[in-house]
Amino acid sequence: MDPKNFIEIIKENFFSPFMGVPCSVFTSLLNYIDESKDTENYICSSEGEAMGLAGGFALSGKYPVVYMQNDGYGNAVNPLSSLQLLYDLPALLLISWRGLPGKKDAPQHMLMGETILELLETFKIPYRILDEGEEDLENAVREASSYCEKNRKPYTLIIKKGYFSKYKRVKTNDKSILSLRMEYLDELKLHLEKDDVLLGTTGFTGRELYQSFHHPGKFYMTGSMGCLASLGLGVSIENREKRVFLLDGDGAVLMKLGSLATIGHYSPDNLIHICFDNSVYESTGSQPTVSANTDLCKVADGCGYKYSATVESIGQFKGLLENLDKTNKPAFIRIMISPGTVEGLERPADTPVQMKNKFEKFLDR
Repeated sequence: MDPKNFIEIIKENFFSPFMGVPCSVFTSLLNYIDESKDTENYICSSEGEAMGLAGGFALSGKYPVVYMQNDGYGNAVNPLSSLQLLYDLPALLLISWRGLPGKKDAPQHMLMGETILELLETFKIPYRILDEGEEDLENAVREASSYCEKNRKPYTLIIKKGYFSKYKRVKTNDKSILSLRMEYLDELKLHLEKDDVLLGTTGFTGRELYQSFHHPGKFYMTGSMGCLASLGLGVSIENREKRVFLLDGDGAVLMKLGSLATIGHYSPDNLIHICFDNSVYESTGSQPTVSANTDLCKVADGCGYKYSATVESIGQFKGLLENLDKTNKPAFIRIMISPGTVEGLERPADTPVQMKNKFEKFLDR
């Protein structure tokens, strides 16, 4: 499906504006929207936030469009049940079908892939699974429009991987002099102690950690976007004798920003929270996050972290690591990086349970 035609059919049926959290299934669609001057779009930090925003537009007479990965449906459940469905607020949900039964996909998508249709049925939200062809789309959108107008409730279009034809953004001449995340990870290796714990967030950060660090105390949190900070808090509280490094990303931190307040409140003195900030959701096609407008170090300070710093060079990072044991903790380190990852980056060969078992063995549990 051509993204331009898709958007035109959606808007012809009075659905607008668009909002949500990026998914790689929607990369071409979001690339087109990004360059479209007449398509209103709001990238949100979480699916729940997107549903709240959609509620505001619906109260103002709009039929908003909310896009999300099916994994993100879990974040959207509360506002769906207690906002849209409770107050009769229409919305068109575009949900990507990751973990489609019978298709190979990342392990974190499999359970939601098997249950997403059942979950929609449980919430009594009607849906159509889109097939190829504009006629199918036109029929589905007309049905959605009629349903939203009559019932004042959400309707869902389920979209499979490969549904959209390729659409690449026009390349910019951005020549960032910032280093890549992998260069900082290489520097971090030189300063590790044998008992250190390394926790990597979902996406490229965790995959780079797992592929490049031959360290027994590593754990890659595949999926559960935004939950690394709270997971790391639990690990740090129960392992006070170890330094616990959280290797996070700006999009993930923004998704569960309240976790910083919880960390600040309990203030474990062995936690080092590193946020690699490239200002994009890189693994889904480099759609922009809102981190450029957010001083995450000031947020950490306000939440009760004992130390914060912004790093823009390997030299700065090296100096910080050399004095880390003298630094008050919990510490928050925002590292500004360029988008980009190592060539041929693969997903871990270990299953999630195998990763968990190795990590528990390291912790002697």
